[in-house]
Amino acid sequence: MTPLKVGTVLAPTRTSADGGEGAVPILRARLARFCSAITEACALPTEPRDFDDYPSLLDAMASGDLDLAWLPPIVAMRAAAAGRALPIALPVRRGVSSFHSALFTVVGSPVQRPPDLNGAKVAWVDRQSASGYLLIRAALRAQGVLLDQAFSEEHFFGSHEAVVRAVLAGTADVGATFLHHDATGSGVWRAGWGDASVHIVARVGPIPSDVIAAGIHVPVSELRTVQRALTDGAHAELVAAGAALLEADGFVVAASDHLKTLEDLLDFLEDAARPWQSMLPPPNARQFERGD
Repeated sequence: MTPLKVGTVLAPTRTSADGGEGAVPILRARLARFCSAITEACALPTEPRDFDDYPSLLDAMASGDLDLAWLPPIVAMRAAAAGRALPIALPVRRGVSSFHSALFTVVGSPVQRPPDLNGAKVAWVDRQSASGYLLIRAALRAQGVLLDQAFSEEHFFGSHEAVVRAVLAGTADVGATFLHHDATGSGVWRAGWGDASVHIVARVGPIPSDVIAAGIHVPVSELRTVQRALTDGAHAELVAAGAALLEADGFVVAASDHLKTLEDLLDFLEDAARPWQSMLPPPNARQFERGD
């Protein structure tokens, strides 16, 4: 039987306690363990594959050289829209599988709603950040906001923490960051602004934090077998391997309602030139959202 080739991008782009390049062998070993766990749970031979960037990964998936991949949300939906991949499962962390992107300001700011933005100074994370740039801009554009008129100044601060500091200090009028609701959907589990009191000007979501996707060439029977093994929680080693590699507590089936918000925003995203390097969190560090 031909092995099911499972892969993701392992090129380090974040600094961690394990130290940049030093994280790659750790992640490669975790990917191999994840593959072995799929083999054990599904009785399907597997083969781990890792890539330097997402264009290379997507080319392999399109050609049939890669069958299953762990992807950031925008990459996954672009691949699905292009007919290259099918989302099959979403990792779950603390009971949730999605995040929101929020444009926020200080309490008492005259900027209360998107129409109040005209002439505002805005703080972004960077042009590659899903929650700190791409998604909220797409949402504003979808609402008819003219971004070249909405902001008098746009500054890139390189991290969510720096964006929050800029807004709270008054260096920027508004900023973009992530927001995670808790499992009830009403409370906030985690947000870029931490415990600070802020006013949310606009938000968009839910967006899948990350996606397990299968190439469209994968036989439906194999796809369903893997999907069922990932989401039924019955295979202890697969759960443990998923926790080690993806820092996930489990998986849910990727349903249309999970993906609709992002699907609706695809035509408004300005990410065509994005290099799509790795978005992996460093080992043993949950502080980074996969969606970023």
